Amino acid sequence: MTTPGERLALLKKEKGTLEEVYKSVQEYTYIVYNKKGDILYKSIQEPTEEYADFKVYKFKTKDCLIIDENKKSIDQFYIEEDEHNVCHIKLKTFETATIKSEKDFLWEVEYNNSNSYNIKVNLNEKTFKVAIHGKTIEQTTPKQNLTFYITEKHDPHFIVEVFNIDIASLYNNKQVEKLHNLEHTDFSIYTLKQYDKYVRI
Repeated sequence: MTTPGERLALLKKEKGTLEEVYKSVQEYTYIVYNKKGDILYKSIQEPTEEYADFKVYKFKTKDCLIIDENKKSIDQFYIEEDEHNVCHIKLKTFETATIKSEKDFLWEVEYNNSNSYNIKVNLNEKTFKVAIHGKTIEQTTPKQNLTFYITEKHDPHFIVEVFNIDIASLYNNKQVEKLHNLEHTDFSIYTLKQYDKYVRI
């Protein structure tokens, strides 16, 4: 495997000038994605062997402007393959259902360090954690499973990830933890409110 320096030297020999090398390198963008279309990697550099188990598509960089010009995270897009195995970059969207009552509203779970809560959530660099207060377990019976929507800041219409939490597991273990591949944690968290108090730490 050649080093970046060796590749640069080969390109310079082929293209003639550093300016032409730069244009050549910038012409294409590599995107790695999984079976669901989730984007795992985006760069003008070819992906390394750590992505060998995933799909990769070589886009013309100009076709990636939908991501770059909107200044959005790659987590807000997915890859769609058409019948000719040509890949397209699509924006993830989430349309909320018709609101029938107050309970049907999506609530944003806001930061709060209070020890008084029913449900506590935390989104860190590797996992999404949901915990239930001991008193809530004692005083209530399990309801339906919980769903949390990770969205663009303060906008539930643009979904990045969805976490479904098994309510029986939450009551039995007091905490459920899910791995994620999000690029960062600067997102909002929304849910359908089933309990009185939700906090985010």
